[in-house]
Amino acid sequence: MAAKVEVLLSTGSLYTSPLEKSFYLASRAGFDGVELVANEVYRRPGVQEYLMGLAMVAPMGAIHAPFLVEGSSGEKIKSLLMTVALARELEIPKVVFHPPRRFPPEIKYLRWFKGVRDFSRLGRGVALSLEIMPAFPLGGLKLNLFSTNTREGMAEFARERGLHVTMDTTHTGTWGWDLVETFEILNRDGLVNHIHFSDFYPWREHVWPGKGCLELKKFVDFLRDTGYRGTITLEVHPRELPEDDLEKIRVFREIISWIKGRDDG
Repeated sequence: MAAKVEVLLSTGSLYTSPLEKSFYLASRAGFDGVELVANEVYRRPGVQEYLMGLAMVAPMGAIHAPFLVEGSSGEKIKSLLMTVALARELEIPKVVFHPPRRFPPEIKYLRWFKGVRDFSRLGRGVALSLEIMPAFPLGGLKLNLFSTNTREGMAEFARERGLHVTMDTTHTGTWGWDLVETFEILNRDGLVNHIHFSDFYPWREHVWPGKGCLELKKFVDFLRDTGYRGTITLEVHPRELPEDDLEKIRVFREIISWIKGRDDG
């Protein structure tokens, strides 16, 4: 896996800081690029020129469609289509996006989502990758708030509709699913092209790898042994990072070396 996998930094890991800092730290730490979370950026005037400038600091290996949008669920459709167009223009190879919510229902988005027969035609060279979503805890129950959000259901929908799949390790952890087993279910037809990488500790999501309860080392070893060729994005909450930027760079380098199986961190 060391020679094939690309490790990216999600700008969501630093969403409390200016976007420029994510690109700078990703470059300094040695990430292969960034995964841009486009929550606000997609509506920025002159966004293409702005992102072309940032891409000179660190390349964008993926772009995450907005999941925090104003207005009706129809804005989710518009923002996703704008993100795909932006990815084509900037030659970003993949767009990650969330399935529609069932509760509270995103009715327009859900109808559109179910009506698209072939997302690969929508992407026109950009791979659209549907993300597995977390359980919502209510008392002793785990509620599923999203459409197609079971392992088998997502794999089937993706296979039938020309989609890829993004496996999120912390979201997987919320369901209590084994990481290796989940990957194998989702990837039976080679559908998994992207992984969001972080730990989980009930009920804290996006914990720094190694500080939660997930068997991440076993999972990374499995990916390496099976020759996974997709991308892996470090996606942690900003609270998990040191305050000092030099310390951020140090821990980033450690996690890159761990994922890639290097001893040169």
